[in-house]
Amino acid sequence: MKNAVDSFWNRIGHSALKAGLNLTQGRHYRHLIEQTNTPRLAQTTLLKNILAINAETEFGKRHGFSKIKDIDDYRLAVPAQSYEDLRPLIERQELTGEKCLTFEPPVYYHRTSGTVGEPKNIPVTESGLARIRQQQKIVAIAQARGSDIFQGKIFGVTGQAVEGRMAGGTPFGSASGLLYQSQSRFVRSKYILPAGLSAIEDYDGRYLAMAILGLAEPAATCIATANPSTLVRLLSVINRNFEVIAEAIAAGRWPDSIPPLTELQNDLTADSARANYLSERFKAAGKLSYADFWPDLKGIVTWTGGSCAVPLQTLSGVLPKECRVIELGYVASEFRGTINVDLSNDLCLPTLLDTVFEFVERDAWESGGGDFLSLDELDDGQEYYVFITTTEGLYRYDMNDIVRVTGRLNQTPALAFIQKGKGVTNITGEKLHEAQVLSAVMAMLAERGLEPVFFVMLADQEKAGYTLYVEINGTPDAMALDLAEDLDRRLRNSNIEYDGKRASGRLHPLSIRRLNSGAGDQYRLYRVAGGQRDAQFKYIHLQYAHECAFDFAARAATG
Repeated sequence: MKNAVDSFWNRIGHSALKAGLNLTQGRHYRHLIEQTNTPRLAQTTLLKNILAINAETEFGKRHGFSKIKDIDDYRLAVPAQSYEDLRPLIERQELTGEKCLTFEPPVYYHRTSGTVGEPKNIPVTESGLARIRQQQKIVAIAQARGSDIFQGKIFGVTGQAVEGRMAGGTPFGSASGLLYQSQSRFVRSKYILPAGLSAIEDYDGRYLAMAILGLAEPAATCIATANPSTLVRLLSVINRNFEVIAEAIAAGRWPDSIPPLTELQNDLTADSARANYLSERFKAAGKLSYADFWPDLKGIVTWTGGSCAVPLQTLSGVLPKECRVIELGYVASEFRGTINVDLSNDLCLPTLLDTVFEFVERDAWESGGGDFLSLDELDDGQEYYVFITTTEGLYRYDMNDIVRVTGRLNQTPALAFIQKGKGVTNITGEKLHEAQVLSAVMAMLAERGLEPVFFVMLADQEKAGYTLYVEINGTPDAMALDLAEDLDRRLRNSNIEYDGKRASGRLHPLSIRRLNSGAGDQYRLYRVAGGQRDAQFKYIHLQYAHECAFDFAARAATG
């Protein structure tokens, strides 16, 4: 009876949420769709507004913002910027309050460790926070219209809202956590995990708390997390610690290993019936899947591109049959790049009313040249590097991201994230791309019925060759002797320059080494301990050996 009552109120809540979003944000959603008919005009209008607002800043005066009339003037006046170009101005504005980059003072900094390099602090103004909130609501409208994922509870994984304070006193942290924390009481009631959970500093303790709260709630219909690898790790934690989890749910008491945070004290109620149900499922199969404890799960909203293909393949066999994987969209610490407005086709529209986009064709940029293009100048199916201008002080900012045009709505192209620009190695001129490695490795293993848990390809410049380290789910008797030859053949077929360098002998044959169980998780822990935010964690599947401090060779199987 309780489940029937809960289901009734969840349906009412879903209807109320959908109606409320349409009432408050429907016109913003419709306006975005309308502007796809005239992307050039929308982008020009936005650029003029950004330049006018920040004309009296130090950066604006230095580059003559007040004299710029169009995008061509802008490109002549302002060269492409990296974060390091802007870092001194960001730090001075924070310390002194001078209007270095933005006329409106930053009230928050979105800190990101980045995929590589030193942490970056991305300034966010009060107006910027309002824009982020509005974008989130537009995203929710699209998701509510295109799916039934909000019928029940939402298992949302975010970062910590406030991790610390800058030298000038302004808070920094994860913007996703800040938004999560500031949502209305009604919306917060839909979420399983409390905002305070992200404050658990201990990595294992945080995952255990997530597992306990997650398994205690049977009515989850949506999972929202940036990276699906989080869900692979969570399931591993659940199955390794099931007895502790079941005991906590039955008793309504947190285990001693979890810090006594005030935010968690009222979030666990004794439920022996739920604990018994989970125990029966666990004993029957020796492990749990997401289908076991969340049978009504309708969808996972997450990244699907780039390196996320590996964990998504692992998850495919443990989800309910009706569960959909929904593309989150192109989202970075610096900005939200796209909004998925057609969930069935993953049609992700650029946020053309909030961000000025520029692009350079991929091959041209990697060759040291290329013309800058606007949204209306992109070709279907082509790949481009992305440069953005925002009201938050990022001017012609090089994202070092590669996107592909995947479709079009009216006159505006849809974009899909492909990979970081860093995902390219070049030992002797082969210019191997991470996407090529991902495609070749996944196809090779799938044909042999092998399921990868983790893999990384290291380019060794001293040895003039590549080594693939791969962790396989289960314990295969042996890795086929011809795997290395097969992978090499696939890479030669997909990359003509790799083929040429192999044919000439300048590039030596690649090798493959199987990693011991748990190696991928150890690598993740290593990166998180080094400053990589767990909620944003991305595996880099193609790296230079001399840039990778983690010792994969020491974790490779012998014999």
